[in-house]
Formats: sequence, structure tokens, C-alpha cells
Amino acid sequence: MRVMRSVRRSGDLADSRNGACEDLPKAWRPVKMWSKPGGASMSTSRKRPDIMTNSDSHRSDENRLPPILGGWTALASIVGSVIGSGIFLVPATVARGVPFMGGIVLVWLIGGLFSAAGALTLAELGALMPRAGGPYEYLKKGFGPLSGFLFSWAEFWVVRSGSMATLAAAFARYFSQIVPPVGGISLIWWQTWAAVGAMAVVGAVNVRGTRHGGRLQVIGTALKIGALSAMIILPFLLGKGATANLTPVGPDGTHAASYTGFLAAMIAVLWAYDGWVNVTPLAEDLTDPQRQLPRALAGGVAILIFLYLGTTLAYHYVLPMETIRESSTVKGSPKVVAAEFWQALVGPVGVTVISLIVMASTSISLNGNVLTGPRAYFAVARDGYAPKWLERLDPRTSTPAAAIVAQTVWAIVLTILATLLIVIEPGSADRWPGWIVKLWSKFHETPLYDVLFTYVIFGATIFYMLAAASVFVLRKRWPDVHRPFRVPLYPYTPLIFCLASGILLASMLAENPVESIAGLGLIAAGIPFFYAFRWSRNRV
Repeated sequence: MRVMRSVRRSGDLADSRNGACEDLPKAWRPVKMWSKPGGASMSTSRKRPDIMTNSDSHRSDENRLPPILGGWTALASIVGSVIGSGIFLVPATVARGVPFMGGIVLVWLIGGLFSAAGALTLAELGALMPRAGGPYEYLKKGFGPLSGFLFSWAEFWVVRSGSMATLAAAFARYFSQIVPPVGGISLIWWQTWAAVGAMAVVGAVNVRGTRHGGRLQVIGTALKIGALSAMIILPFLLGKGATANLTPVGPDGTHAASYTGFLAAMIAVLWAYDGWVNVTPLAEDLTDPQRQLPRALAGGVAILIFLYLGTTLAYHYVLPMETIRESSTVKGSPKVVAAEFWQALVGPVGVTVISLIVMASTSISLNGNVLTGPRAYFAVARDGYAPKWLERLDPRTSTPAAAIVAQTVWAIVLTILATLLIVIEPGSADRWPGWIVKLWSKFHETPLYDVLFTYVIFGATIFYMLAAASVFVLRKRWPDVHRPFRVPLYPYTPLIFCLASGILLASMLAENPVESIAGLGLIAAGIPFFYAFRWSRNRV
């Protein structure tokens, strides 16, 4: 009964406002019933409002994901996915780039407000188009199937798999502090196999069932929030810390401000906030997406801003600025901000405490990426623009098992390849093109974690910007369609997000041209595959 009441409250767009179906674009009509794996239909009591139609798919009997997840899972998919390793690792990068408290707080606040603007924009689109895939659907409707395909292409090859590999690398770094290498295995390979094991476990959990992944996400997110809250409160309870550490407030001769430093700090902060979009691909799995999506996006980002600012101030209250700036991630070094913080609070046992916290945190973030990311590949395959096997649902659990396995396997391969580039000495310029040698040297000299988040942020920012921009296109194209949620302060909120994204992309391209061009090249490589799939799709 509770599900039925929820459906009635949310209403069908065809019945909204004036109750006339004529308000809808002709291609849109409600889906009549859900499909069980194997073709059997589910009871229409599980039907919920959906303005998208089967004409969006190349099949009239398209697979549908059953709506079984609630609002807490929606919120946890944002907060739990975002709070991974970033807040424990990147404050050192921020302090090196902006070495004064006013600038540090400003960078974290700007990153949070930037994410909030994007989240509120996608909340309108998610409530309007509650289907699996999230930004894939928004881009497809706003700019055509090619843009949606390239988003899914980038998600698979760079963004989502890169996020998994990065989180797993952070997990492995702390795992190696508790369980040192055995049997003569080198530290780097020990960490690699630990990362591979973590990704395999969360992949298996989500293949087993969406409910299992959702419950793990909710429980893990509650533990994360508790851990960060404890980090904010404990310095005051234990009497550890000094207000003198919260200096300098502004730049001076010793702690100067620079554009390059600000950019490096902002990229690191955006990585820490990355993942707020994660709930949108789950729209088809939610029981009441038109209410749950906007609430989760707005509430989730607000929680993140509060926790990140509070934790950052706690770090600086306990540790001197120079200690934070000198924290390092070089070649698996354990000297990171969070470890220094806990050691100052409780002594040597603090390293074990933070290792356990980060391992748990990154595991839940990995779970969030596996729970949400594969929905994009499932959606694009359902539309006929990817291998058909990616849309297969597990016959017992109705999970997009094939897409989950594919993403997990590629993230594992990416981790192993990145490790090889770190271990093997770069080739000489007379045997390889200069750009390959430069890129190889970058991997070889820089920790896996630090390299990967630059790639992830560049690729993600491109498509988040375009997804947000589709709100302008759809407002103009379908002005009379009822929107269950409207982005506040339109058009300024999405405009600010898009302009800031463009500036960030241009800056990243100027400061890190090799990584940026490599990322663009990988995205562009998907274009011929799109046309190949479209040709095959049209033949069916």
C-alpha cells in the first residue's frame, strides 16, 4: 500500500496540472508494465510514472529494472560514493596549492557550491526522465544519441573505471599499512593485488542483487558519516589542537597565492566531491524517483559540504600548516594528512585507526560506483548502441549483471596496466613517440592515485557540463511539459555550473595538456563505434 500511495502522489506527467496528454511530446507515453527477466510481466501495481517510452529503445519489449530502492539508498549513493579517499588524502595537495586558511576554506566551499549547482540542475532532469543511465538519457534527449553514447563510452573507459581504480589504489595503500607484503612480494604489487581483490568483492556483491548493494551502501554511509563526525569533534573533546595552527589566514610573503596552485587545489577538491551525480543512473531502480532524486541530490551535497569543511578545519586545528603541506603520497608513502591527524590525536595506534577508516570508506565508495555506473552501459545497450549482452539481467536477481562484470573487469585491467607503467622504466624517445614517453614517465614518477584522479576529473567534467547544458535545450524544446522539480534560480544555477566547468576544462587543458589531450582522444575514439552500432541497430 505504501508503494501505491507513493505512486499516486508522484502522479503521471500525462495527468499533471491540466490532466491533458497533449502537453507531452508525441514520442512520450507511459510504459504500461514492467518486464521480468525472461519476458514475464510484473503486476501493474508496480507501475510508476515514466514519461519516456519504448520508442527510445530499439526493442518494444525492453528490459526494465525493477523499482526496489528507497530514498535512503538514493541519499547514500551520493554521500557514500563521494566520501571515499579524497577527504583523507587531498588536503595536502590543497595546502600546497593554497597555503593559507582563507584560501583553503574558499577552495572547499567553491567546490561544494559548484557541485551543488550541478546537482540541482541534474535534479530537474532526473525527475523529468527517471530512467536508467542518468546523464546518458539527458544528453541523448538534449543533444542526440552520439553525445549520450560518448558519455557512456567515457564512463566505461575512463571516468567510472578510473574512479574505481583510484579508490581501490587508496584502499590498497592503507591495507598495506595493516597487512604488510608477504612472501617477498614488492609493495607496489602487494597494493595492486589488494586493489584487485577489493574491486572483485564489491562487484560480486552487486551481481548477487541490487538490494544487497543498496543495503551495503546505506550501512556503510552511516558509518562514514559517524567517522567524519568523530574526527570533527574529537580534537575538542581530547583537548588536542590550537587556534594558532589556523594561520596564516591570508597570503603573505611566505605563503603566496598563485593561479597554478589554486588550479591544482581545485582539481583535487573536485575529485573529493566527485560522485554527486551517482544517484541519477539509479532512477529506474527507485520507487519514487521524481521525489527521491531531487531530495537526495540537494540533501547529499549539503551534507558533503558540511562534513568536508568541518574535517578540513579539524585537520588544520590539530596539525600545523607545514605538517599538512609536507604530507606525501609518493610511491605508496604512508605519510598522509589523515594518518598524521590520528597519530597526533591518539598516538601510534592512530595509523591503524585511519587505515581501517579509509579502507571501509573506499570500499563503500567502490560499492557506490559499481551500484550506479553499470546502469549507463545497460541503458545504451538497451537502445542498441552497445553490445547486446550488456543489457542482460540476471534471471534470479534482475541486476544488470553483465554490465557490472564488464565495468569491474576493466577497472581491474586498468589498475594492472597502470602498475606496469609505474614499475617498468619508460622507453626511450628513439623507440616511442615523444608524447607516449612523456605520458609513460608521468605514470612512472607519480603515484597511481595522483595520476588517475586528474584523468577522471577532466573526462567527468566534460560530460557533467554538457548534461547540465541540456536543461536549456529541453526547457526550450518542451516548454509546456510539467517538471516535477525545477532547478532553483534558473537559468543562473545551470549557467554558473556550465561556465565554471568550461573555465576549469580550459585551465586543465593548459596546465596538463598531455593528460587532457589523451582524454579527449579516448573520447573521440568512440565516434566510429557509435556509427558502427547505429548501422547494426538500423538493420534489425
